Amino acid sequence: MNRLLVLILFLFISSNAVPAMYINTKIDSLNSLLNTSTDSVKIEIFNELSKAYDTISYDRSLDYAKQALELTKKIKSKEDIAASLDRVARIYYFLTNYDESINYFIESLKMREKTGDKKAIAQSYNNLGVVYLNLENDIKTLEYLQKSWDLSIDIGDEELMKKAANNLGIVYMKLSNYDKSLEYYQKALKLTKETDIKQLSVCLNNIGMVYWYLKNYDKALEYYLDALKINEEEKYKWSISNTSRNIGIIYIESHNYNKASLYLEKALKIAEEIDSKHLIKDCYITFSHLYFAKGNYKKAYEYHKMYSEVKDSIFTKELRKNIAELEVKFETVKKEKEIEILKNEKEINVLKLENNKTQRNFLIIVLSLIVLLIIILYSRYLLKMKTNKLLETKNQQLNIAIEKISKSEADLKKLNTTKDKLFSILSHDLRSPFSSILGFSEMLYYKTGDFDAAQIKEIAATIYETSRETFDLLDNMLEWSRAQTGSIIFEPENIHLKDLVNSTVGLLANSAKKKDIIISNEIPEQIYVFVDNNMINTVLRNLLSNAIKFTRQKGKIKITSRDIDNFIEITMADSGVGIKPEDIKKLFGIDIGFSTVGTDNEKGTGLGLILCKEFIKKNNGKIWVESELGKGSNFIFTLSKTKTTD
Repeated sequence: MNRLLVLILFLFISSNAVPAMYINTKIDSLNSLLNTSTDSVKIEIFNELSKAYDTISYDRSLDYAKQALELTKKIKSKEDIAASLDRVARIYYFLTNYDESINYFIESLKMREKTGDKKAIAQSYNNLGVVYLNLENDIKTLEYLQKSWDLSIDIGDEELMKKAANNLGIVYMKLSNYDKSLEYYQKALKLTKETDIKQLSVCLNNIGMVYWYLKNYDKALEYYLDALKINEEEKYKWSISNTSRNIGIIYIESHNYNKASLYLEKALKIAEEIDSKHLIKDCYITFSHLYFAKGNYKKAYEYHKMYSEVKDSIFTKELRKNIAELEVKFETVKKEKEIEILKNEKEINVLKLENNKTQRNFLIIVLSLIVLLIIILYSRYLLKMKTNKLLETKNQQLNIAIEKISKSEADLKKLNTTKDKLFSILSHDLRSPFSSILGFSEMLYYKTGDFDAAQIKEIAATIYETSRETFDLLDNMLEWSRAQTGSIIFEPENIHLKDLVNSTVGLLANSAKKKDIIISNEIPEQIYVFVDNNMINTVLRNLLSNAIKFTRQKGKIKITSRDIDNFIEITMADSGVGIKPEDIKKLFGIDIGFSTVGTDNEKGTGLGLILCKEFIKKNNGKIWVESELGKGSNFIFTLSKTKTTD
């Protein structure tokens, strides 16, 4: 069953979210103070500007945080420097650049170790644990969170102990180590003061969740009921609905359907009162499970249908919200660029006025001091040359600013196209296969007895194929996203080309075998290329996967190479269906979103070829297609070669 677990992950991040439409005045006000402020005050202004930009542009927020850091290093104490490093690390965390976030957090930690501030050191350990949790590095996560716990105990700081214990409970639950999770949640509960009612309720709910996973329904019910009592006393309506639904789930598991129905009705009623779509959605799916367990399949279907409708409305609402936020951010950045142009124009006008004033004064001097005509003319010439040079410089700056705005607009259009492509993949190409996986797995889970072994094997094969295709899509999306954000480190090395191709052929051998396709690797043994191994591996995998997809049963795929000056030209030729001439130019464009189905109705998104183009370009190569409809296609690309080895 879908469960909603209320977890408070004690992150180092504090929210400074302010709607973008209200922060422009604050930004302008802060900027106006910079020129007249001391360095010490500038640090505060830079930090405030960084916080203001958190809701508009994390890149700009990072710029101001780094300016604050540079000044802090010059005039502030080690404690202040550590705090400033912490701020930069947090923004990198929001930008999902976890490697840089870790680097700055570690630098902050080293600074705090020098000062001996144990409380700050414990907080740094906790911060690093949270970042490593996002990287799914369980070993590092546990290492730093355990250090935070041990040091918090050593200094007797109960607030830090509570944070570390709660985080360790979350990690161990994620690792399905429920006994350890329960141990730390119990410690967090003991450390939670009776006055901290909200946190007390969350701890009880989390412990109930662990007992639910351990199938100890009596203990789970005991903690859920304690949490519900607190929520009702404090009138925490959201928590009342959530906990009531959890209790309903326990009673479904215990086959006490009457009590389950009572608590679920209560949960749904409150969810509707506070208009929480997420809670309503979860109540509907739980009611569906209840009626399915009671054998009332019609009611189960009706609630499942209502669940799907609410889920779709939530998705649509969130999609619109994301689009609106992007539009607000676009308009804000555009306005900043326009202000920058106006400032440049104002400076030019000031120079023109100064020039006019100088000329007027010069005429007065000429009329009154005719004897100094030669000196004055010479002075005027020099002044005019200087002024023209200044005007030329400002004009050049204005042209550069205009070019930057044009480039920014082009980049924003590209980002908008990228956004649409990602939303398209998320809303269709990912949801569709997951719906198939959920549908077939639900059939296997609830109706295993209705199928024979052959049918079960056929359904399992469908689930496997759909999962593998979806995993490949997610892998391509991740690689492409990292390429767009510059998160991929380019590490070229000398690679034996034939071995690299053989490893890719071996990886996709089963896919080719299903269609009786023969793959021949005719690349000479002596060929080496100077490339990034991971990137070119991804290129070969996508190209070969496409070749298999569009090659008919018992077809052939041939991989060859030839020397051309300082490059190796690799050709992947298939005997497939070929490509229409008008479709070839659509293959590598993110803005077109072109894809077709394979010879066995294999689906794709077109993202793979776009990723290939990105990685080939990164490795200083080129990629193109030669194809004849009905006879097959040649995908050709070049790579830098190295000296031949014996």
